[in-house]
Amino acid sequence: MNGKSAKYTLGLLFFILCSLTVSGQKTVFNPKELDSKFAQIWKTSEATRKKYTWKASTEVIRDGKVMQFLVEEISYGADGRQIRKVISNRETPLPSIFLIRKVAEDQKAKIVAFMGELRSFLEKYALDDDGVRRSFFSSANMGVPDANGQLLVSGSDVFARGDELKWWIDTRFYTITRATISTTYKGVRAEFSAKYYFLPGLNYMVEATIRIPSKEMVINLRFYDFVRQL
Repeated sequence: MNGKSAKYTLGLLFFILCSLTVSGQKTVFNPKELDSKFAQIWKTSEATRKKYTWKASTEVIRDGKVMQFLVEEISYGADGRQIRKVISNRETPLPSIFLIRKVAEDQKAKIVAFMGELRSFLEKYALDDDGVRRSFFSSANMGVPDANGQLLVSGSDVFARGDELKWWIDTRFYTITRATISTTYKGVRAEFSAKYYFLPGLNYMVEATIRIPSKEMVINLRFYDFVRQL
């Protein structure tokens, strides 16, 4: 092989190797593009959700004991407001002695009120507000999708100092598959984790867990039996 042929062969080999390297690289996502596509899918999902009814179970555990197990049927009325119908509600019996019972009722009322407020606060991390969501994506850390197309997007100081929000987004459909939140509400640390499922036009939460270590409390949530209304 003469020198010219050898140089041509080496050049061709280098070109092929470079092509393989580039084609094997994983896609790096632009925050604005990701936000735009994700927002479109999420808003479509929110609109589609109003055409469904489903069931939700809430299990409240304190000190390792189940305080309450609530099952509701959820739907939307013609006015677009959510309707929640209680199917069953099992609660741990309170003490029978009057004074102890009164104290227990007061404690329970405070716990129920706090947990309701906490759930409302955590719902803000769905980032329904366009401005907050854009801000999150623009400053979030994101790598490249894994072998299953899952992209981890994480950011901090979203709604509270030192909080952290992580979303795993399926880059094939731009839907959420998992989410975790670590945050503080009224001085109480809370940890949230959730899994999501995807139906045509609907990306919804399947199950979630809220942990409050300082109060030794756990709330387990499940969402199931999604039925589209005619």
